[in-house]
Amino acid sequence: MKLHGFSIVQGLSKILLEEQEIDLHNDYELTQIDYRIAERRLQLHWQRSAGDWVRPSMPSALTLVCVGVHVLKIRESDEDEHVNGEKCLSSIGFMWNAMRDDMDGVASHAASVGCTDLSCIFMSGLSIKIAAAEARIFLGAG
Repeated sequence: MKLHGFSIVQGLSKILLEEQEIDLHNDYELTQIDYRIAERRLQLHWQRSAGDWVRPSMPSALTLVCVGVHVLKIRESDEDEHVNGEKCLSSIGFMWNAMRDDMDGVASHAASVGCTDLSCIFMSGLSIKIAAAEARIFLGAG
């Protein structure tokens, strides 16, 4: 998967967008997953947290858009996990394509040969794995 205009920071919970580090674990909450089958397009929507630790200069919302989706796997949250855990990203990064059934791992912050599936793992155990042609981040609710 080719990332356009952003990268994943090595710590696996932040992205670098327009020369600004955005902490998806601490500063943002997932609000919506939108998968359009006919368009092969997945959108993950994040809203800036209301916590007083979040800098007001951070974007109020952002959307990760993956196009050319050819694999989408979602594992539900753990049964006993509080629903707010679904909002909080634990890690984001790339996983080996040969390990598509492994919904718990992230191998690298950068795509490489044979390691192009994007994994988003949340504190609740919710896990989303995406194989797609490309991804972009858009600021705002999208």
